[in-house]
Amino acid sequence: MILTFGGKQIGQVDTNFFQHIKPLLNYWGLQWNENYHEIEPALSGQCYMVSGLEQSDLESVKKILKHTDVTIEEKPSRLNTTASISVSFVADQPVPIIVQTENSKLLYITPAENSENAVQNIIHKSILCKRKSNHYSFSFRWREKEYIPEWISYLILQIGLSKTFSSLASISFGEFQTGVNHILRSINPLLADLQCERETKKMKKEKTEPELRVPDTFITPHQLIPVRSSPATVSRNKNLHNGPAINPFKKVQTTESTINPFKQKQGKTSTAINPFQPNTYTTRGSKE
Repeated sequence: MILTFGGKQIGQVDTNFFQHIKPLLNYWGLQWNENYHEIEPALSGQCYMVSGLEQSDLESVKKILKHTDVTIEEKPSRLNTTASISVSFVADQPVPIIVQTENSKLLYITPAENSENAVQNIIHKSILCKRKSNHYSFSFRWREKEYIPEWISYLILQIGLSKTFSSLASISFGEFQTGVNHILRSINPLLADLQCERETKKMKKEKTEPELRVPDTFITPHQLIPVRSSPATVSRNKNLHNGPAINPFKKVQTTESTINPFKQKQGKTSTAINPFQPNTYTTRGSKE
């Protein structure tokens, strides 16, 4: 079976084998035209406005998705925009990628490592974004900046084509590699290299991080909470209100008075009665 793309022959594969791996095409931003028996771009007519990326990274995204016929602009154009995307970098957040849609729902994404063997996880690094929205905010950890053009490309493919995706469970890793090398590499070598990259790179943290750019429409800091967050812990020596530590052996300072049985009572003065005191008043004498 001869395969063509853009009117040019790109390879020849067994018909049954191609039918088996054909679901890979949609994940790569391609589709099979049954009428013309030809591979075609799958994002023709879609336009995404991406802001917040450095120019070099934006150009990398365009190169990765060049074969899909998608239009990627930095500023609004006359074309109908499929969705707008705001990109920001955060020094530290729970996961490498956080996606926010218009309804303020958050998606927490941890891309799969290149050592994965399951094709379903490899093809887009387990990056899933099936929620439809007119605007998306992508927040990335700064120390993973080198992966961002690739990750944004997968996110755009997810947004634009997720409805066409089917399960890849029946495709082995060897079959996936054959498809990449005999089909995708002839169409877009850059994406093919990213798909076949097997060496897991260590994500090193930059010594110095530039000033972070956060769009006005982006999530507030208190929303940056991991999905499986552990409950807050309370310090052993502090109460729930962060008050002073309670010492059960602390002496209670109270004012005590010692009882003196010989202490004279201060109060009303009384006069002692002397039974032997002579009578000082005069009695009337008896009549004679």
